[in-house]
Amino acid sequence: MLARAPRLEDPRLALGFGLTGAACLAIPLLVGLATGHPAGGATVGLGAWLVAGRAIANPAGVRTPYLLGVVLSVGVGTSLGILLSGSPWLMVAVASALAGLGGLVPPIGVTPALTLLLTAANPLPLDPVPHTGLQLLGGLLAAVLLTLPWPWRRTRPIVAVLGETAGTLAELAEAVADPAVGQDEWDERRRTASHAIIEIRTARARRLRWERSRAAEDVAFALRRVFHEIIALRGLCATLARRAPGAAVEVGLGDLVDSLSASLRAYLAERPPARVRVVDFGDRVDRLRERGAGGERGMVVLVLLRQIAHSAGRIRAALDGTAEAAGRVCAPGLAPALDMATLAVPPPLAFDDPRVRHALRLVLGTAFASLVIVLFKPAFPHWMVIAVLVTIQPTYGETRARVWWRVGGSTVGGLVSAVILHVAPGHWPLVALIGVSAALAFGLAPTHQAYWATFMTMCVLLLLDFQVRQTEEIAESRVVLTVAGGVIAIACTRLLWPRGETDRLAGRVGRMLDSHAAVARSLAQLVRGRAGANRAEERVRKAALDADMVAAALGYIAKEPGGAAPDAVEEALEAAQRVRDHLLTLISVLRDAPIGAGPVPDVLDAVAGRLRDTAQAVRGREPYEEPAADVGLADDAVWVGAQAERRLTELENGATGPGPKTAAKEPGSGRALLRSLAVDQALRSLDADAVRLCAASAGAFATPRP
Repeated sequence: MLARAPRLEDPRLALGFGLTGAACLAIPLLVGLATGHPAGGATVGLGAWLVAGRAIANPAGVRTPYLLGVVLSVGVGTSLGILLSGSPWLMVAVASALAGLGGLVPPIGVTPALTLLLTAANPLPLDPVPHTGLQLLGGLLAAVLLTLPWPWRRTRPIVAVLGETAGTLAELAEAVADPAVGQDEWDERRRTASHAIIEIRTARARRLRWERSRAAEDVAFALRRVFHEIIALRGLCATLARRAPGAAVEVGLGDLVDSLSASLRAYLAERPPARVRVVDFGDRVDRLRERGAGGERGMVVLVLLRQIAHSAGRIRAALDGTAEAAGRVCAPGLAPALDMATLAVPPPLAFDDPRVRHALRLVLGTAFASLVIVLFKPAFPHWMVIAVLVTIQPTYGETRARVWWRVGGSTVGGLVSAVILHVAPGHWPLVALIGVSAALAFGLAPTHQAYWATFMTMCVLLLLDFQVRQTEEIAESRVVLTVAGGVIAIACTRLLWPRGETDRLAGRVGRMLDSHAAVARSLAQLVRGRAGANRAEERVRKAALDADMVAAALGYIAKEPGGAAPDAVEEALEAAQRVRDHLLTLISVLRDAPIGAGPVPDVLDAVAGRLRDTAQAVRGREPYEEPAADVGLADDAVWVGAQAERRLTELENGATGPGPKTAAKEPGSGRALLRSLAVDQALRSLDADAVRLCAASAGAFATPRP
């Protein structure tokens, strides 16, 4: 299978990063040629390449301190490579230890081991001290050049991502009251919008701290609020369509949906059209109420329409309130606002920890490849160990997905390099070829691993030719040894704890359950007036991220040997999505008047406790136990009945007192009744789907009892 060809509009393309990375290599090569020291220029370029290669995972968000740490790793690897160049057995031990340390501590990575092998396996073009100094100089050049405030480091994360998210929300809004949009299509649009909301956080993380903008923060928050309100509108409009479709037509619900969509499309448009505002739906509901004939049914329909108007009004307020911020986001020159980063303390290590097992795979894989080199002494042996280092991933599925692309890319890149080296071009044409291959390697790396492997192989082989004359045999050897290294990497992950993602699945599902329980607890605090809606919405977002991690794990498990995730996990993911939808609806309904919502917080606490207990059962592989009878929903039914009785009493008194029309206009009781009915329906649906979620999650991992 071939990698899909990238398109210019592909947002993953990093063309600016590719040109900057190529400049990191081309500048020292050109300076070396101009001053008559091509080997010294190549040494600087190699150091720059080793540092720039660590930025490909997140080009727009890489930080100077991080790259300075990589420069230090290059210095350590170079020094050890010089010291151990004549001691193969000691080199095996040290390289394996460095590989394991890099797997255990991600910021270290494979750079020290990779630099050690490149230094020890190739004759030094210069004396040891100048060689080390020039290589560090190249690393510093890359660390500075890549982290300058280039346009490609700031435009994509803000304007493009926020604009795309607004467009996705506009498409979601169009489906709110469209009967042609079925549940499956709605779920797909909702997932797309949810992923777009998550991408906003990723984009913000990629921005330099001194470039972060309060305006962007405000716009991101507004879009999250709009997403939650659209989810709530879908449920309210569905109820209206079932109970009173004529009222939806009479009040012009379609106009509201159209105005929502148009407002979102114009929100972050580069050249916004004339001012587009959300329809004042509350005014239409008021006019409909004045024309209405009254009656119990009419009152309930009006209050339902009023709740839709409230939700639409909150969307209108979110968009109008951040219109100025949206204008600043689309304009150059954002106001800086510093964010202090928090350092997460890693959990204690244990043998079952995936980090420890990944580190052990790297140690054993590197040691085995090094042992093969020492015993059989193949030509240019370091390429095999390097292939093992860069191919082994934390799980078998990830390793298998990467190894074929790396082997294929290295084969193509090595063969092309062999042809180039056979022609033996001069230094000046070689500089151009290195620059082109580096630009393609760095620019295309975010799109697919195969592109990075292909052009990186060409770049490195041609770059080494500047230091020590290379031959086509070296390029051909690189292909063979890369294939051998890929086989070793596959063997290590296949034989050493191959079902890593399968083993981690129960923990991921347990974390998903805990995060959903945290949402329910936050919502209970909101109802009691002890927390704000923003906190609950933030926890909904975290719960969605944990669910996405479970979904991603299922994809990797399918590639593991004998890996088959329980079918119940898919059912749990679907139930988790329903639970989040119900929680979002409750947040929307209770946002305006959270206090005094009867037994609602007790029901939410019960749901949270059930989810938390199930999370413990999943981690302990214990069977699911049906919860005891919960009186919370029964109390909620009594509470709703009391609200209805209050409303009926008011209507009866109005018939003999001030008149039915006056009583019907009384707003507080109508809103209270609708809130009671909406909360009751959402709570019952939440309880049912929470039971489904708990049963599916625990049933997927329970150990059968003897």
